Amino acid sequence: MSFLFIFLSYLIGSINFAYIVASLKNLDISSSGSGNPGTSNVMRILGKKYAAFVLLGDVLKGIIPILLFDQNLIIYGVAAVVGHIYPIFYKFKGGKGVATYLGVYIAFTIVNPIGSMLFENLYFLYLNIPTLALFYFVIFKISRVSAIASLSTVLISNALLIYEVNETTDKLLITIIFVLIVFKHSENIKRLIQGNENKF
Repeated sequence: MSFLFIFLSYLIGSINFAYIVASLKNLDISSSGSGNPGTSNVMRILGKKYAAFVLLGDVLKGIIPILLFDQNLIIYGVAAVVGHIYPIFYKFKGGKGVATYLGVYIAFTIVNPIGSMLFENLYFLYLNIPTLALFYFVIFKISRVSAIASLSTVLISNALLIYEVNETTDKLLITIIFVLIVFKHSENIKRLIQGNENKF
């Protein structure tokens, strides 16, 4: 493990594509729509095409550090998620970490399978991400609430990772990612409880 690589992973995570895309349209994403610099808010404000670009960029932020620095250390992925949530380039006001976390999940299940029987199973390898994507869109279609679909998908993928990794440190790091993402959704959760969460 290298502290330099952890810091570089954090810097990669700090690149916020929602801010970048919105600035190209002369918009401040942090004061538009829900104010969250993430895919869902970009879709609300600018549409699906721009949201797809933001989603791809945020997912790659979770994959790239692990591939670049060490394919066996999840801490670089965690650093990227932290960078996305608390970006140094944007006064530590970032997104909610879901897409970047899913990039980390992809890196450890498809790009660099952990090595368990489940994660090396060909059916799981090819159907894992499409099934999660389908699950997300079904939940989103039913609820029309991005937060419900996002948190449900993160919960399932997080549980799979925790079950599959052997190192206690890795289990702890994966749990930290989940706690951070839930914390960033705290306002959404409050609105859901109150019955006034924003719907698409």
